[in-house]
Amino acid sequence: MSRERIHPEGTDATYRVQESLKALVQLGGARKTFRLKPDANKALQQLVKMLDVNTETEAVETAIVALRDQLRADAVAKKQRQMRDSIRLVK
Repeated sequence: MSRERIHPEGTDATYRVQESLKALVQLGGARKTFRLKPDANKALQQLVKMLDVNTETEAVETAIVALRDQLRADAVAKKQRQMRDSIRLVK
């Protein structure tokens, strides 16, 4: 038993990619193209293995979100330290 057809009969890969990209953009995503230096490319390959993901895209997405979350946590911690230091205890 074959699976249900998603795209109209006779559509080619170009059409399918365009439709996929259109759906991605409507959800707030984007297609990006990067040129990586050798060291960055090696790091990407290592990330794919370390994160145990299937694609480089998954590795990049996971790493970006993790870094964002870490930077956000660091910023909150810094703000809390600054607030603590600015509060005077009155006895």
